[in-house]
Amino acid sequence: MEPLRFTIPEMLSLIGVFQCVYILVYVIFRAGNAARVALPLVYFLVLGSAFFLDFARSYIGELTPYYDLLRWGAWFYGPPLSVLVIIQIAQISKLPSLSDCAVLLLIPVALGFSFFMAGQAKECAVLIECPTLWEWLDITGLIAGAASLLVIWTHRGMFAELQKQKAGKERYWLILSMVLVNIFFLAAMGLRFGGDHLDEGAGIVRTLIGLSFIYLVTTSLFRIYPQALAITVVKKKDENPSSGDQVLADRITSLLDLDKVYHENTYSRSDLARELGVPEATVTRVIGTFFNKSFPQLLNERRIEDAKRLLLETDANIKTVSQEVGFNSLPSFNRVFKELTGKSPSEYRKNMIK
Repeated sequence: MEPLRFTIPEMLSLIGVFQCVYILVYVIFRAGNAARVALPLVYFLVLGSAFFLDFARSYIGELTPYYDLLRWGAWFYGPPLSVLVIIQIAQISKLPSLSDCAVLLLIPVALGFSFFMAGQAKECAVLIECPTLWEWLDITGLIAGAASLLVIWTHRGMFAELQKQKAGKERYWLILSMVLVNIFFLAAMGLRFGGDHLDEGAGIVRTLIGLSFIYLVTTSLFRIYPQALAITVVKKKDENPSSGDQVLADRITSLLDLDKVYHENTYSRSDLARELGVPEATVTRVIGTFFNKSFPQLLNERRIEDAKRLLLETDANIKTVSQEVGFNSLPSFNRVFKELTGKSPSEYRKNMIK
């Protein structure tokens, strides 16, 4: 049996696959608000698919005649998706609007137009194998990518304000870097028009640009999206509680530290008891025994820790922060924050940023 041997482009693509899988696992297990990380998850799922399709082409490319079409879609969906990620980074507390999400329609439009134009060519008996189709796909893909980047121009006022904010400069430079990476990607894809001798080089450059984007993410994006709290080890009292209570305490820890159930402002003791399948009195006893706190104290402490991180890492206003971490009113958030930190939220942000 001959050992596996990979080419340099295949090795680079495989590195990209592993990096994307790492990011996906990291975000899934560390994200507090699923809606807020949905776009990054989709983006890196698509980017990882593009790397994998490049890597596996010589091994499974013959399984379907549409293999190269899938590769085309995975790579050219990158710019529209990254535009939405950029917009979300700029307005960290909100998702892109529906009108912004319309940028995703550019790729299906490019695909349909390419098939239509190739269908007009008499030499194209089988469209998917027609060179004219692939020429049109390259052209329309580049146009769709460039048009998606123009959407960022419509938000230039928001980006200008971001640069002026004390805690927004890191996000501004990350956004600028992401825009440049997309421009370089489109330029690399444009090399394909230089002839077959440049086609392979364009693929390598495209892969390297994808890896550089992953580098940006691992060095900057994880500091923009607030991290989850570290999983804490629950404390036990000396009365040697039962193993059943220990299991319940571990499940409570998981619900708090991983699922972040306390971000729901209506989450109550009865909700927790229902998820655990035990009476409320049992929940109260386990929390008192293992955490040495009451149920409201347990939730509020975690809410305030997340709020402190949001206050420092984003420019969201105080009311938005209070809603994000699970408080149902601004006065109660201000009161609890001052009780636990000794400062109001605005004082805390001002002093810590200084």
